[in-house]
Amino acid sequence: GAQVKRYNVPQNNDKAPIKLQLEAVGGGPRPTGERTEIICDTYLAAVGRKPNTLNLNLASVGIDVDEYGTLIVDSNLSTTASLNNVYGAGDVLGRPFLASTGVLQGVAAVQYMFKKKTAPKQLKEQSVDTDATSEDDKVNNDTFDPEGDGVKFDPISLAENPFAFPTAIWSSPEAAYYGLTEKQAKDAGIDAGEGVALYVECLRGLVFSPNGMLKLVYEKPAGRILGVHICGDDACELIHYGMELVKAKRTVSDVVNNLFSAVTYHEMYRIAALAVMDKAGSRKRRAAAGAALAARNRSLKQR
Repeated sequence: GAQVKRYNVPQNNDKAPIKLQLEAVGGGPRPTGERTEIICDTYLAAVGRKPNTLNLNLASVGIDVDEYGTLIVDSNLSTTASLNNVYGAGDVLGRPFLASTGVLQGVAAVQYMFKKKTAPKQLKEQSVDTDATSEDDKVNNDTFDPEGDGVKFDPISLAENPFAFPTAIWSSPEAAYYGLTEKQAKDAGIDAGEGVALYVECLRGLVFSPNGMLKLVYEKPAGRILGVHICGDDACELIHYGMELVKAKRTVSDVVNNLFSAVTYHEMYRIAALAVMDKAGSRKRRAAAGAALAARNRSLKQR
């Protein structure tokens, strides 16, 4: 990995490129042979946000915050207030800074205020039933089972639970994911694999937006879908169907046996599922599609 050490933005020439100097993650030189500079036209540095709590005088009532001004809460969203009567929800708790999680934190906080120690019903359903696997395909992934004492919505619990909510980035292209990566699954002792579909492999992608990909992470050998990862147009919309596949414990076979409209991005789900069943053939198809797309892009640049 790498991180930006410094950047140089030309001051008097708006056509000159921006130069980024890279260093190893955490600082220090990169390994010999690794890239140390990136030249680009645009550089976007996402420096993050922090809660606006500085002028609230929280210390006077015993509410602790961290170095960013984020309220420190327990798993019931209760702050350190002296009278134990102040709860937190939303952006004042820090990441993930999402309206959707903030709303559900608010619902949970009110329930905790009135001594209902269970999480909101709609979130208790956002879990993967690990008992759904066959006898020869059981895995120990209780780490990722958010049921039990009820789903928690404090920042630490949300960060540790990949099934808590779908993550979406409204960049260009868009990016979104839900559930486990292949590495997360394997680290949890799950024999996992991936199925990939390129946008250019589906008719809508080929015509309207060929750059992008969709990936299914699945459990072997049953084929249960554990995660969905998308980069490309409408990824932030497409991820919700992937979330339902994971929550409903669907398999790649279920997806293959479904009929998808031809001129939709959703067709990529079936293409990715088919790639699981025919890895060699799918690699050849992706290579051919990628080569054709690269040639098309070069042709467009030359015009």
